[in-house]
Amino acid sequence: MMIRPSRKRLIGFFSALCFSISFKVAPAEEITVSYASLTAAYMDHVVAMEKGYALEEGLNVKVMRAGGGTATQTLLSGQLHFSSSAGTALSAALRGGLVKIVYTNMSRPTYRLVSNKPEIKTLQDLVGKKIAINTFGDTGHLATLLLFKKHGLDPKSFLFIAVRNEARFPAFVSGSVDAAPLSPRDVAQLSPLKGHILADTTKEVQLVWNGVAVSSKLLAENPLLVERFLRAVAKGREFARRYKEPTIAMIAKHNPSPLDVLSLDYDTVLGSMTEAGWVADDVLRDEIVTRGELIKVAKLPEAGQLFDYRIIKKVYTELKKSWKPEL
Repeated sequence: MMIRPSRKRLIGFFSALCFSISFKVAPAEEITVSYASLTAAYMDHVVAMEKGYALEEGLNVKVMRAGGGTATQTLLSGQLHFSSSAGTALSAALRGGLVKIVYTNMSRPTYRLVSNKPEIKTLQDLVGKKIAINTFGDTGHLATLLLFKKHGLDPKSFLFIAVRNEARFPAFVSGSVDAAPLSPRDVAQLSPLKGHILADTTKEVQLVWNGVAVSSKLLAENPLLVERFLRAVAKGREFARRYKEPTIAMIAKHNPSPLDVLSLDYDTVLGSMTEAGWVADDVLRDEIVTRGELIKVAKLPEAGQLFDYRIIKKVYTELKKSWKPEL
């Protein structure tokens, strides 16, 4: 005769089973990632957190707000897992810092080189003139140097003046400098009488703008952690590229800028993105040489000592085969 278990016994069995299953689920691993600010430039990271892609990889992202210099030093000290300030980390690596760039989200600088002097009509006309940048070696400075090199102009023929970010645009408008690399936000505020575009760096040059930098030690000792994080970010990136409005809504949770400004930033970033999270060797070589000249590195390392795109290439290959972002 078949003995049927009582309802009470069945409930107890399934409760124990559920407890056993839940007990075996490991808690999310906490990682710390630095961001200068959570703007559209980091929408891949924002979406990875907001959509739960990071949690799917068993990662709980702790956000550290820090500029590139502070972030890189913290990365080198081992107190930070990942830095999104890849450009600053690259400069540190050129000086011998044990960090590597493992992902590049944006490679086309979004600056327009703009002059406020009607007699300055070409890049050649800028020779000997004053160009306002935020800081020496920042993205605007580097993009302008690469632009001049592309057109066969000696960067030493131009006078670069560092003007802190909040004062650079007023200095340009007042005419105290002759030109400046300006963001699309700044250009949108200009009247035709106050400036004209000499070159669009988005169309002319490439460089390592933002992405992910990691210490060489962590990359060597825990490549699986790097892969999990990059997979989450790559998913966030692909969602963000396809769904503008939901992405802007996620960014707005972290950024108080008006929605029309966030929309402009989104469009700007979209035009700057790499195709699949990495850039070609010839672009890397040009940037290594130009950054090396800026910071006076005697012996330049090979690109392979500074960059390792193997994991992001693997991640993208797998995602293209089996995954699509959904609302």
